[in-house]
Amino acid sequence: MTPTISFKTPAKVNLGLHILSKREDGFHELETLFQMVNWCDEIKIECLSRGLELVCNQPDIPNDEGNLVIKAAHILQTRFPERCKGAKIHLNKNIPHGAGLGGGSGNAAGVLLGLNFLWGLKLKREELISMASELGSDVPFFLFSPCAIGRGRGEILEPVKSSVRFYILMVYPGFAVSTASVFGNLKLKLTKRENNISILKNFLLQSEFAQLGAAWSNDLEPVVFQEYTGLSGIKKDMLALGAKGALLSGSGSTVFGIFDNPEIANNAYARLERGDFRLFLAESVVSLSELYPEEMLR
Repeated sequence: MTPTISFKTPAKVNLGLHILSKREDGFHELETLFQMVNWCDEIKIECLSRGLELVCNQPDIPNDEGNLVIKAAHILQTRFPERCKGAKIHLNKNIPHGAGLGGGSGNAAGVLLGLNFLWGLKLKREELISMASELGSDVPFFLFSPCAIGRGRGEILEPVKSSVRFYILMVYPGFAVSTASVFGNLKLKLTKRENNISILKNFLLQSEFAQLGAAWSNDLEPVVFQEYTGLSGIKKDMLALGAKGALLSGSGSTVFGIFDNPEIANNAYARLERGDFRLFLAESVVSLSELYPEEMLR
């Protein structure tokens, strides 16, 4: 019988995003508060004797090196050629691409975990996180903790041990935004900040969602809202419908709001459901075991 494993990989939102400076390597130094949410893609991996194959339910998603899933598998094969076998990866995409939700990064992280188990590599999580940082700035987070402060490019992580459950309403407007273009148009204002990520963390841990929503900001939001003016209207609507805070996630295009009351969240969902928008009402993830089988996390 062919060894297989199935699991879910989540989306993320940024509960605040500060861009601090431009780095010599071309990336930006940042601070952010990452939070996993249970809007998930689904992955099944079958162990093969050799070769790599990616099958996806969306034909416009690349199934070669243009996909982080294949890059993740290749990193393992390159590092451990004698120990790695082949795999057929089935990817069922629910999280939109180019939406600021980290769907592709989460897929790559999940495949690293899954293949580590199926191929019997027995690599420690720290080793996988190191490889993940080569794949993308957000990928290490999805191997780390459901909530974490990210610094550097986002790959320097500090866990936030939160058991706080809350509701996240995400509105995807039906189009992707280029992260490279957003950062290319960013004009940094190096001003002293009163509200830092640690303050946002404390508001979250104390379930002070109104204070969290009032204090957070995303430095990429003005750039994106200037180009895509309709997104600011979604944010205003979300706040008018009772969100404790609303913000652009990452570099967009998704705008999300947080709620501590499911009835208010569901009402906002019903009121915003229109046109080309794609909405998803999710909850915060508080444990990786909600996503991955226990054997993958050992």
